[in-house]
Amino acid sequence: MTTRAELADLLFPQVKESIDDLLAKYPPRPEGKVLRFAPSPTWYLHFGGLYTSFVGWKYAKQNEGKMLLRIEDTDQKREIEGATQLLITALQKFGIQFDEGPLSLEQEVGNYGPYVQSQRKSLYEVFAKHLVAQGLAYPCRMSEERLNEIREMQTASKQIPGIYGNYSEWRNKTPDELLEKFNAEDQTFPVLRFRSHGDTTKKIVFQDLIRGKISMIDNYNDIVLIKGDGLPTYHLAHIVDDTLMRVTTITRGEEWLTSVPLHLQLFEAFNLPAPEYCHLAPICKLDEGKKRKLSKRKDPEANVEFFFEAGYAPQALLEYIMTLADSSYEDWQRAHEDQTFLDFQFSLEKMNVSGALFDFVKLQNINNGYLSKLSTVELYEQGLAWAKDYHQELAELMEKYAEYTKAALNIERHTEKDPKRFTLYSDIEKNILFFYDEKRTEIKKSKPDFPEQIPLETWKAFAADYAENFSLDGEVTDRFDQLKLIGKKYGFAANNAEFKEGSFVGKVGDLAMFLRIQLCWAKQTPDLFSVMKVMGRERVKERILDL
Repeated sequence: MTTRAELADLLFPQVKESIDDLLAKYPPRPEGKVLRFAPSPTWYLHFGGLYTSFVGWKYAKQNEGKMLLRIEDTDQKREIEGATQLLITALQKFGIQFDEGPLSLEQEVGNYGPYVQSQRKSLYEVFAKHLVAQGLAYPCRMSEERLNEIREMQTASKQIPGIYGNYSEWRNKTPDELLEKFNAEDQTFPVLRFRSHGDTTKKIVFQDLIRGKISMIDNYNDIVLIKGDGLPTYHLAHIVDDTLMRVTTITRGEEWLTSVPLHLQLFEAFNLPAPEYCHLAPICKLDEGKKRKLSKRKDPEANVEFFFEAGYAPQALLEYIMTLADSSYEDWQRAHEDQTFLDFQFSLEKMNVSGALFDFVKLQNINNGYLSKLSTVELYEQGLAWAKDYHQELAELMEKYAEYTKAALNIERHTEKDPKRFTLYSDIEKNILFFYDEKRTEIKKSKPDFPEQIPLETWKAFAADYAENFSLDGEVTDRFDQLKLIGKKYGFAANNAEFKEGSFVGKVGDLAMFLRIQLCWAKQTPDLFSVMKVMGRERVKERILDL
């Protein structure tokens, strides 16, 4: 008679190590808290993934722990080529520095790897073999057709769906019966199912670091642990990986909350301590007045690339995420203006359990505040880095005219009248593009018209006079007085109170608008006289006369 240990040897003949052997290879860490971010390479980095990784990273850092990156690629049918590198690159852009994990497709750092699940197959087999030998897992060859039949029968009779108890036709077979079937039928590896208690009425109580004490139905299903391709499901893989990587705390989305009973059963089956679980509520948005989860199919902002391309600063986006994670952060920040979110000690217990609402207005305000505090050199360097990725033409101009660009960016910044006009890196284009002579012909095509009541000959006469006599020296008031003085010669009122229809051709404001249009080809620009000073006398003169 075949024993279960012999069955395990026959199913996993290549496995020679035990769980204890592996635990000795990956000893306990000295760090207090060890967390991980474990995305699947089935899509780009989702905003929810960024949120989850940030929470774990921040919690690890403030507890003098470690944060790991692990790529969960066992569902290879859904894997998208290049997605792993996209995930790694996106996280690096945000400055979320992992202590261990892949640095690229070819390189990783850390002593508890490999950190890509498809490279850890032999480790999963050790744990799977142990379960078979203990009678806690069994091979199963139920066809998809048979599984569908059972599901339909359960639905029709209003029974709890799943593969458990007598619904598993392989659960109670002896090792000899299993071997007989294995030898008689196809030799491919069958799926491996966990042998649960099968009691659909049993409840379990556990503690979640965010949600507190939770009571729910215990797992009763004989869940698949090893698929037909020999790779594990998430349920087994994360048990093995978190155990061997010595993870103490798991932050993940609330969609995994219902799996906790199964996962606790598995830890118990291996006689291993379970980590702390923290289940984060999803990021939500209002859609026609109704709250829903951020959708990767409906919402472009679900892809973090959206924020890069739009021109948000990664540091500002992380600060915004801090406000979503802990509502007390904003009050703290107002009281500690000289510090950043990196200094803030957030609490898992204060996290939103109903799903924080995404707020673009708040995000833009935070981004505007971040860019406004940068020195002009920093704004130039960060803006140039953005442009190199998303606006090559602008990047070439910024590099070609570096000092000229910095002077243009610096207009009115960090003054009492600072308009804080840069909310996004992409705002750099509309604020400085007109400074470049290379863009003159293109932008002039859409320049606004002058006030139509003023004849072109009047504009030409004023332009010729002003172009010869304007000054870039002195205070703004001096230069404005000069504008009024020259304009008076051509019938322009010095102010609105003085202006009367029929007595004047226009007001001094019309003159300022004329200069804006000639110099910047727009009605709304940075401070006019500051623009002129940056452009320099010859460029200003040439543009004024270009009628």
